[in-house]
Amino acid sequence: MSSLAAEEGESPQQPPSRALRLGLPYGAVMATGGAGQLAGVCGLPGAARPLLWLAVAEAGGIAGRGLIRHRGELRLPPSAWARIGLPAEHTGVLTVPLGLAVVATGLSTQPGPAKVLGAAFVVLAWLSAAVFVARFAVSVARRGGTTAVDGGWFLAPAALLGAGIAAAAYAGQTVGVLADLLRWVALVAAAVGVAGYWAVAVGATLAVARRGLGQGRRVLWWIAAGCGGLAAAAVGRVLAAGRALLPSGVAAAGHVVAGATWSVAAVLAVPIVVASVRSLARTRRIVRAAPWPPTFSTAVFALGALATAKMSGVPAVTGVGKVAAGATLALWAVTAALHVSRLLQVARRPGPAETTDRDASTVARSPLVPDTAPMAAPPG
Repeated sequence: MSSLAAEEGESPQQPPSRALRLGLPYGAVMATGGAGQLAGVCGLPGAARPLLWLAVAEAGGIAGRGLIRHRGELRLPPSAWARIGLPAEHTGVLTVPLGLAVVATGLSTQPGPAKVLGAAFVVLAWLSAAVFVARFAVSVARRGGTTAVDGGWFLAPAALLGAGIAAAAYAGQTVGVLADLLRWVALVAAAVGVAGYWAVAVGATLAVARRGLGQGRRVLWWIAAGCGGLAAAAVGRVLAAGRALLPSGVAAAGHVVAGATWSVAAVLAVPIVVASVRSLARTRRIVRAAPWPPTFSTAVFALGALATAKMSGVPAVTGVGKVAAGATLALWAVTAALHVSRLLQVARRPGPAETTDRDASTVARSPLVPDTAPMAAPPG
């Protein structure tokens, strides 16, 4: 840990945890919530509500566990937390507003107190998105540049897109000034999010052209495809919610932008999936800490495909969305099983089991990304 800190030029006052800086704390929340939203598409409507409430439980449990595990770091002075580090230190935490937004969107369809809880999640999603996206933007301006781009950068526009979808989901359930405010907020978030996606995509293209994908955190490139799907889904959702506020020409242009953005995501998805399948075929190994980016990226890609199909009326895109939805549930089941298996193995270890920062980072090792360094396969 000390060597990593020295390499990245951290000050002694910065929160030292690698899990805080490089992990994806709400990756499981995003994946579970996304799978719940797609369960009905796969002919499993009965699974939608359990998955939604599992995502709610994950959000609360991860937050509580994080507060307990890092309680010592909470006593650091405000100057330590206010310090702006490298862009990679500010991407993982962007899963928090995105995860909150995914859960809020799911709760918007539930009756009674669940809807009220969802409204609270919307507020938290927007507050956290404002803070974390702003810090990431400052980090990029000060210490980034296109040479530092990786797949995690796509979480910044994704956080805004998710918040926009959540606001649009509640706009139709309110009236008067509040309803119009939510619609405008959703429209602005979607517009900025889509623009941000294209900006990061251009930067990522330039970076990859110069240095390739790099040797670390390659699993994050799944988010490049997922964020494009999320952008298309956000445009479809906010245009439907705010159509009374916009001229027809603007709505038509939005449909074109959504289709183009999803098409880019579809193009990006092909080499990512092919490389991952080749990696699995080559290594044939199950590793610890299976990451969540493939699951939640596939989920939002599917949602984007279904939204694009609705706007364009192209049946083939609907088929792609349904295939991606099925893949999402399959990926969720496999990844969840691997995590449960690992938790059971830890529980059976003699003596106190201690999880290291390397284990806590969900992007440390992956069976679904090329050129990672997997653990040795179990005997037999």
